[in-house]
Amino acid sequence: MRNRLWYELEQVKFQEIYAAKLIGHYNFLLNFFNMVIAMFSSIGILGWKFWDNIPLVACIIVFTISLLKLILPNIIPSEKQIGKYIKIASFYSDFLLKLEQIWFDFEEKRINEKELQDKFYELKKSELEIEKMINEIHKKPNRYIAKKAKKEKEIYFNNIFYNNFNTQNNE
Repeated sequence: MRNRLWYELEQVKFQEIYAAKLIGHYNFLLNFFNMVIAMFSSIGILGWKFWDNIPLVACIIVFTISLLKLILPNIIPSEKQIGKYIKIASFYSDFLLKLEQIWFDFEEKRINEKELQDKFYELKKSELEIEKMINEIHKKPNRYIAKKAKKEKEIYFNNIFYNNFNTQNNE
């Protein structure tokens, strides 16, 4: 059961970091595309007299803006979906703290194997609702962000758990 809990700690930390990085990435993309659309719209409106002489360019600009607005929801999550990612990241932050508490309670022998198992599976039940939300909004993993999240997770565990464990054993 101890190994199962350790594996879950690593997975939850990864999920927490991954969700936070996705939020930042999607917010950046959403803001960028909104600025591009606003810029194209402004150019089209402010330079209407200029576009009078070359209507093909005006049509291309209007077409580009319309196309961007149409495909944007398929490329970048909406603000509502980003809000769900924020809920997911918050959930995993809280979930991680609870798992760490169970881990330290077990390591310090404040709870036994049976209590560990009971607490662990009770906590896992709370994850069911958030998993539904993840399946609803997260269709394709971002490998680049996943790689960065994995590296950050490893740094976290090396600094928090492994260094503390090695320091205690050397004393």
